[in-house]
This record gives sequence, C-alpha cells and structure tokens, in this order.
Amino acid sequence: MADELYPVFDIPDIDEQEEAQEQTLKAGPLFDYETGDFVMDGQNRVVYVDGRDNYMLWCLKTLNTQLGACDSYPGYGIDVEGATDQPTREAVQSAMERTIIEALMENPVTQHVRDFAFSWDANELYITFVIEPTNWDAFDINMTVVT
Repeated sequence: MADELYPVFDIPDIDEQEEAQEQTLKAGPLFDYETGDFVMDGQNRVVYVDGRDNYMLWCLKTLNTQLGACDSYPGYGIDVEGATDQPTREAVQSAMERTIIEALMENPVTQHVRDFAFSWDANELYITFVIEPTNWDAFDINMTVVT
C-alpha cells in the first residue's frame, strides 16, 4: 500500500548524466564562413563534422552573431554594439570579455573561457582567448572588432 502512495524511482548516476551530455555532441553540418554557405561534397551533399568540430562551429557562430539582432535567435550571440559604446578602451575590453564569457557559457559543454588578451590598432580591437570544453582539449580564438 505504501508503494502506491509514494512512488519510487531510481536516481540517475553520474555516468548516465555524462552519456546524456555526450549525446548532445552529435555531428553537424559544416558551414564555411568565408563563402557564407554549407560545404558540399562531390555529390552535392552537405558535409558533416564530428561533435568537437560542431561545437567549435557553434562557438564561431555565437561570436559572429550580434545579440538581439535576429528574432530567430533571442538571447543568442554577443553584444558587440553595447560593448563598443563604452566611453573608454578599458571599459570596451571589460564589456567584450563579459559578453563573450556569458554567451559561450550558455553551452553546457563549455567549461572555461579564459586568458583574454587585447590589443588596439586605431579603431580595431584584437581579442584572443582560450575556450576549454569539458570533453576535449582547449582551443584558441582570435577575433577582430571594429569600434
């Protein structure tokens, strides 16, 4: 009788949670940002990449999307416009670091975003940093922002 009043269920262990996370890192279509289109093979089929490369492409897409610029992506991207409106270079750098970290940490695969370095050349801001995913080796990102 007590079993009917109080349902019993198994609590998933950590291994099951890791497997569930691993399932979210599936292959995805390869996008070429230089041409602005998906990469096709010789038979005109879309080329797919593994989970690691798909995650890297997600990071690049996030960094190349202005936050709030498209209704299809609410809350997705980085706020470059807001960051570059800051009154000083130090404030711009701080705002860029904050918006990049916030955007990339939205993905549960992202463990750390660290080691930011900034350099200026006239009105161009060069940013380098390291993204450390949970399942793979860390990789560097170099990006340029025109202020």
